[in-house]
Amino acid sequence: MQNKQDLIKTIELEEAILGLRHDGIYHVYYKANTIIDVPLQEKLRVLLKEMTQNKKSLFLFEAGDYCSVTKEARDNAIKTENDFPSSATVVLVQNLAYKMIADFYYKINKPKQPYKVVRRFDDGIKWLLSFTVTENSPFNLK
Repeated sequence: MQNKQDLIKTIELEEAILGLRHDGIYHVYYKANTIIDVPLQEKLRVLLKEMTQNKKSLFLFEAGDYCSVTKEARDNAIKTENDFPSSATVVLVQNLAYKMIADFYYKINKPKQPYKVVRRFDDGIKWLLSFTVTENSPFNLK
């Protein structure tokens, strides 16, 4: 996990670390060798709704080495998108293989909220922070 020192609140599970950064971005890191399946998605969805107090928030997802996502989990992500507290999501990829998978997912299962795949952590943070909070913003986080 990059920049773990920036987390002000964390929940650590066997499969993942969920954290709130000082800038208000929620960072989800899947530990190495994790298989992301529907039960894990559900566990994280419940925890993240609690962490965010079910308010729409900015999310950065990152995966350690050798993580994989089941087909059922990919399908479930789209089905449950409206019940996830994200207003914008960045997927940070470490290598070309992860980038190809994330880009393919985006083309096949178009997320309703803003979604971006990046290779550089700072680019993802900058993009997420570009969603300013105003009274009329569809991404109002307050």
